[in-house]
Amino acid sequence: MPHLLREYAKNLGVKISKPIVSNHFFPIEFDNYITISIDDENQSKSYKNYDIVFFILKPFLKKYDIKVVQISGKSQISGVDKFLNIPFKQQAYVISNGLLHFGVDGALNHLSSLRKKPTVTLFGNIYANINKPLFSSSSLNMNLEPDWDKNPCFSNVDPKQQINNIKPEKIAQSIINLLKKEKAKVNFKTIYQGSAFNQTIIEVVPSSFCNIQTSNNQEIFIRVDYGFDQQAFTEFCKRHKCTIFTDKVIKAEDIAPLSSNINNMFFFVHPDDDLIPDKYFNDLKSLNINPVILVNEKEHLSAVRNKYFDLVVKHYNGNSKKPDQVTSKSRFLCTKHLIANGKKYPSYAHWKNNIDNSDKVIDSADYWKESEYFYIYEQN
Repeated sequence: MPHLLREYAKNLGVKISKPIVSNHFFPIEFDNYITISIDDENQSKSYKNYDIVFFILKPFLKKYDIKVVQISGKSQISGVDKFLNIPFKQQAYVISNGLLHFGVDGALNHLSSLRKKPTVTLFGNIYANINKPLFSSSSLNMNLEPDWDKNPCFSNVDPKQQINNIKPEKIAQSIINLLKKEKAKVNFKTIYQGSAFNQTIIEVVPSSFCNIQTSNNQEIFIRVDYGFDQQAFTEFCKRHKCTIFTDKVIKAEDIAPLSSNINNMFFFVHPDDDLIPDKYFNDLKSLNINPVILVNEKEHLSAVRNKYFDLVVKHYNGNSKKPDQVTSKSRFLCTKHLIANGKKYPSYAHWKNNIDNSDKVIDSADYWKESEYFYIYEQN
């Protein structure tokens, strides 16, 4: 498919020429830096693994004292040294004085090309050939697109989120290659990425109370099914917006004073359990708490739905399989954490085995049940 710029020129009957963009000074305290621009407003261009890219690049950037300046987006990416919210002409100044620019396709990547800066561009909803930077040599540009599932979506919303199929090690390698500091090969291999990785989730076991720092009044998940102390449970509910997972019925009169902070209550139910009366659920609904029934075994869904036909009944977790490429060398990242007795654990399996500071994969059924939240990799 032809490039957009060439199509516009042909249809308008004009020649392609380089745009003129003036720089407006903006003070940057770094001598050596690269810039990054993101698009978190268009879902099809919203790449989820920037933090993994900078996790990979961290030793390289530290070795050469290169800083990272983010010049677009609503929030700062992990691994960025400075986050700026500045107008286009000041963005032009910052890019012009940087070592390299990296980001999703758009005006800033074309500007970087115009300034003859090494440029790494990600494409999420369009073929690279249609909108790749044209104002500099191809040797200064790395245009990265996923292996498309038939075609790009050509839209601001991509149900398949194909941009996230661009592996972070490929992006990191492209940045290292264009900076030409050394001929280094990235020591990182993606093994598996769960569908819910990047969702920041905090779970707590209310067997004892501890202070938890959350950002922007973030909701916490209280796992009564993992442990329960009435006083600790009450304190967590008083201090945080929360959703409760429970395998026991907590008295409605104990819930009522805390109800303003409780959004949902999920009840783990087995077909052989005693029936929870309708009145209890009606009491919760009157407190604006949404009750949902969960079953651990898929084959129990029908029986439990027959018992609770007025409520939503869902299957919780799956019997996730171990990815084929996982070995004893595999490590993982997770943005879901479990807090118990003042310690933070990266998974339920780590908590169960009392391992509070490890990125090692645990090859067990408990671990793989949470695999949708994991990013598994190998690094020699």
